[in-house]
Amino acid sequence: MSARQTAAVVDLAAAGWAARLDARALTADERRALDAWLAADVRHLGALARARALLLSRLDAPFPVGAPVTTPAGSAAPGRVPLPSRRGLLAAAASVAGLAALGAGMRQPAARQAYSSAVGEVRHIPLDDGSTLTLNTDSAVTLADEAGRRLVYLERGEAFFEVASRTDRPFVLRGPLVQLATNDGACCARLNPGGAPGGTMTVAVVSGTVAVEGAPSALAETLERATGRDWTVRGGQDAVLAAAGQQVSVRAGGAGHGTLVSVETMAPGALDRALMWREGRLAFAGETLAQAVADFARYSRRRIVLASDRLAPRHVSGLFNATDIDGFAHAVAVAFNAKYRQEGDVIILYD
Repeated sequence: MSARQTAAVVDLAAAGWAARLDARALTADERRALDAWLAADVRHLGALARARALLLSRLDAPFPVGAPVTTPAGSAAPGRVPLPSRRGLLAAAASVAGLAALGAGMRQPAARQAYSSAVGEVRHIPLDDGSTLTLNTDSAVTLADEAGRRLVYLERGEAFFEVASRTDRPFVLRGPLVQLATNDGACCARLNPGGAPGGTMTVAVVSGTVAVEGAPSALAETLERATGRDWTVRGGQDAVLAAAGQQVSVRAGGAGHGTLVSVETMAPGALDRALMWREGRLAFAGETLAQAVADFARYSRRRIVLASDRLAPRHVSGLFNATDIDGFAHAVAVAFNAKYRQEGDVIILYD
């Protein structure tokens, strides 16, 4: 094994040897192969020790249980539940056949399609299976069919998914922190960069039921593409269900706390307002002017700057064209008895 191989490749091989050692005694040929692998690189012995320790700790420890957030009927009460890391469980599942497939016999990754939208653009994309995808401003996704699932990777921005019912091929949306799975219905997912590590993610469920669980590790991704098998651990206490009219908020929980998910029922009318961007409009119902200005900034290279402390906390209500930044600035100036001027790509609102 070349010393130039990445740590991920070393860890993957170590996971396979750890799973094999845990499952049974090695044959003489396997023992010689393991000795040769250990001698090939100084990193291998440490990687194997870490993999075995991680495997044992994950198999012995139960999943952490958070505040209850779902009921059998699918309704949810506000609360938080930590979603555990899956790396140890996936390492335990790594098999001899799976590792062998990483060599000359590795399957090629499924073909992928990338879609993106420009700043200020709303893009509607029909999918082959009858589902539809709508991208908000400055958004990007990658689509793939892998291991019997329709996979969508949300790379940035916001996307609305209306999923055609397919009980044999679930629709899976993956973000940096979590993945969502459903067989039908519709939802809107938005990545919010900054703040907590990995940012935050919000998901508004329009119809159907969406299952939320921790995102698979890089190891799971590698094994899926190599073997064509689904290596994602499903079910158990780390799954959260969200029904129509509910919003899921996701953020990193910090060291030792996995991913935190909260579920809440949206106020009447809030969901409709949140989805007005699909028609190229922004709807406000009491948001502060500072919040409204931040929303408009997503749709234009131009910016509004509030040069008065009096203006930022004022509340805004109304329906506006998302790309008409001049019209919005004029409406605000009239409503709040303010003035505005333009300096290059910046509109300054002041007293």
